[in-house]
Amino acid sequence: MKPCIWERLAGAKLVDGKIVLITGAAAGIGRACALMFASQGARLAIVDLQEEGLKEVCQEIQGKGDQALPIVADISRQRDIDHILGGVTDVYGGLDILINNAGGGLATDFLAITLEEWNRIINLNLTSVFLLSQRAAEIFRKRGGGVIVNLSSQAGRSVSPTAGVHYTASKAGVLGLTRHMARILAKDHIRVNAVCPGIINSERLMKRLEERGTREEIIKTVPLGRIGDVDEVAACCLFLASDLAGYVTGAALDANGGSLMI
Repeated sequence: MKPCIWERLAGAKLVDGKIVLITGAAAGIGRACALMFASQGARLAIVDLQEEGLKEVCQEIQGKGDQALPIVADISRQRDIDHILGGVTDVYGGLDILINNAGGGLATDFLAITLEEWNRIINLNLTSVFLLSQRAAEIFRKRGGGVIVNLSSQAGRSVSPTAGVHYTASKAGVLGLTRHMARILAKDHIRVNAVCPGIINSERLMKRLEERGTREEIIKTVPLGRIGDVDEVAACCLFLASDLAGYVTGAALDANGGSLMI
């Protein structure tokens, strides 16, 4: 009889020995993911444009005796994506899990968005996910399987209360991309899922709410009555990346305190 999942995981860390690539890891949700995955036995490659922040996260992980490879790169550029995947495979010999976390938005009014700005946000939030996932899937196939977790947003389910229409469109696109990749990559034992955070206490979002003076107003719209923590989103990513979610693919996990119930 096949051992149950609890027997297989008893006493083990959830991603022990797995090679994990996390983008946007210098701060916020990405940093929380890096620290949490490292604590669960992952061998990390962490990516960000912010070199100093990336260095600090890497030092914190290594200070606890865990492995982390810092890669300073711009995920919106094809050549940087090639550099990222090449660096990971050169150092670790492969890849098991990809966390597509990096992204961002602008609050530009709809009528003021230029084509250049539109393309910049779409490339950052959606095209980069496609390109990284495509390259990762090639590696996963050779290794007999893998996992992709994409960070979408509550905006992808509805609309963004803090960013512009290009952010909402890109995050909705991530959900469509997630479903389609999950369908076509399942035969290769590659699972693909998404996480949709609501209002979370990342540094960037908290600064935006403070500048607008809308923090308390936003909290009133959340049924759980509080802003979410980056660790709570990281825990969702860890679950989907681990064998606990071995039969989950093509799903989008909401982490929004009940703000959007579907």
